[in-house]
Amino acid sequence: MRRHMTTTAAAIGVAALLAACGGGDAASEGDDGEASVQLALLAPGSLQWLHAIADDQGFYDDEGVTIEEIQVQNSANLVQAVASGSADVGIALGDSVISAVDEGADVVITGALFQRPALRLFGAPGVESVEDLEGAQVTAGAVEGGTANLLFYLLQTNGVEWESTTPVAMPNSSDRIVAMQNGQVDGALLIPPFDSLAVADGATMFATYDDYYIQTPAIVNGSWAEANPEAAGGFTRALRSAADWIYDPSNEGDAVRILEEYASVDTSAAQDAYDFMVGEEIISPGLDIPLDGLTNIVEVSAAITGVSTEDFDPEGYVDTSYLSD
Repeated sequence: MRRHMTTTAAAIGVAALLAACGGGDAASEGDDGEASVQLALLAPGSLQWLHAIADDQGFYDDEGVTIEEIQVQNSANLVQAVASGSADVGIALGDSVISAVDEGADVVITGALFQRPALRLFGAPGVESVEDLEGAQVTAGAVEGGTANLLFYLLQTNGVEWESTTPVAMPNSSDRIVAMQNGQVDGALLIPPFDSLAVADGATMFATYDDYYIQTPAIVNGSWAEANPEAAGGFTRALRSAADWIYDPSNEGDAVRILEEYASVDTSAAQDAYDFMVGEEIISPGLDIPLDGLTNIVEVSAAITGVSTEDFDPEGYVDTSYLSD
């Protein structure tokens, strides 16, 4: 069962949410006896596809949890909300989680929704090759950090001097598509199902990162999870059930329908997303966490920033016990 919180964490501030919620407290029970879990999310899209499936198919109910959604403006704010206890759990971006934990945040990865990046590099209509992005304005969301570094890495490994480009901050793919249409940017990282809209408008896909890269993990507040292991495990296992469900070919039609409804896109865009994200195993089967997927995030960023990765230990960011029945 899902409940919506209509205010966004970015709008009212993490501190206010913290005062209202209290980090590390025991999970409250709803009228039906289920544990109430506050889930921080970005704007609806394929990043939250497994969450939408878990809600639609009753997997949260099966695990005895009621989800209360908190929509947050960007991944950094989302991780901060979970770390502070303003939200109990979240679906974030992997680079934001690594950075937060390195700074002492009380956040733990419990499962991987995406084991490879769904983000791919596209050129705007009229941009004929990746080389044409030399000196151009480009966007990946933020202008620095993990997602931006992935953009710069894809440019660099495809022969473009990334330092010549001008990054533009645009938090979501739908805004990036508009910017490509109006000529504000010539290249962008886009994610399904919105990338299909760009292709229909004349955009071209130039590059993707094919190795393990945990773009989207499930995270929990560490203190809250220790106090509420059944709720934390129920949240994680419901997403695991959704990951198992989406890889059953008999569920393809429903999977496409759920994304179509959740992301407010047409059927063809949702189908394209399914073909790519399931067909190429972008979604992590069983919510498994390939540790190389965390190491590669750091190494991609290191290739751009020059920061050493010698002491990086991916096991320090993960607790797989919540995946266990």
